[in-house]
Amino acid sequence: PGALVTVLMSVSNIVLNNYIGIYGADAVASYGIAYKIDLIPIMLSVGLSQGVMPLVGYCFGAKQTKRMSAVVRLSMLYGIILGAVFLGVFLMGGKVFASFFLYEEGLIVQTAYFLRILCLSAPLLGVINMITSYFQALGKAVQSLMITILRNIVIFIPCVILFNQFLRLNGVIAAQPVTEAVLTVICLFMYGKFKAEQKVSAS
Repeated sequence: PGALVTVLMSVSNIVLNNYIGIYGADAVASYGIAYKIDLIPIMLSVGLSQGVMPLVGYCFGAKQTKRMSAVVRLSMLYGIILGAVFLGVFLMGGKVFASFFLYEEGLIVQTAYFLRILCLSAPLLGVINMITSYFQALGKAVQSLMITILRNIVIFIPCVILFNQFLRLNGVIAAQPVTEAVLTVICLFMYGKFKAEQKVSAS
């Protein structure tokens, strides 16, 4: 699953860039800058979840299920708070961040607008990345792989195609936060279902 993340992200980015390219070079440039800025909370969320993963694995191996659950919940909370902070910063200061990379006012405005759309999913990353790492820590490759495939192929690509038909460029950009919102619900369901199965098997 860890290796496939890179491959599937490349596939989804190719599809996304092809659709954004329909609307011209300025749209591609604006999205590229907005996405790079949005990578800050994404990478911090990934770092948090990956950093906690060994502790989750240790607790699972040591049969410390209560501690493991507490670690996962606390990490999710920290991830959500981290994402919410960046959400607020990007919503209020999108133009400031865009102006670090661009000089033309039109591109700055468009980049800031794209950033405001992309950053809507920042708080959700704390849930998605933590649950993905949770399954990886427990050696549940199938569940982790399922989240990766859903995120980059099954949900995202159809969203890009469908939203492009109805909402044009704005819809293409909005495909990412919509995908993350749907995936958050799925991840929570998978996590709750797995926890319930663990309780049944333990009893």
